[in-house]
Amino acid sequence: MKHKLIIIQILLVIFSTGLNAQIKNEESLPSTPEEIEKQYKRNIKKSIINGVYIPFDVNDAMKELKKLSPSESLDKFKNAPEDIVAKKLHFGLGRWMIYNWNFYYGSRLEHYLKGLGVEHPDDMADFLIVSFHRYLNGKDLNSKELAEKFHKKRLEIIKKNREVIDTIRIKSSGKK
Repeated sequence: MKHKLIIIQILLVIFSTGLNAQIKNEESLPSTPEEIEKQYKRNIKKSIINGVYIPFDVNDAMKELKKLSPSESLDKFKNAPEDIVAKKLHFGLGRWMIYNWNFYYGSRLEHYLKGLGVEHPDDMADFLIVSFHRYLNGKDLNSKELAEKFHKKRLEIIKKNREVIDTIRIKSSGKK
């Protein structure tokens, strides 16, 4: 029991030291709209953020994903049906891209994808996963068509959310 407590204490010290070092090394998070915009404008010019290379476009992202992926994983990914790869990998590979390629705080790849019309970080990840599947299978990426598909899908989600909010407002106001 005493050994377990010592191990837990050591792990807590290591974790807190690493966390403190990370906080000191990173810029403080912006808190005003002006600071957010300033940070975004800096980020979209960087090729490396938090020690991670940021691709500059879809083709560069495909090359980077291929370089970073084990060959056995690539074979499984390549052979899976396109319509389910994004669903299955969204919370793995997708989350990795969102976090490491800085889709929430701006990066040159995030900025490029917004230019295509893919504006939500989750959609960006799924767009790149589907694109990577096409890339590995030697298919045309059809980036503009795919971007339009994700843009329309996001608009439908927004529309449904507004309908739900309106319904809740009506019910809470007592109107029928």
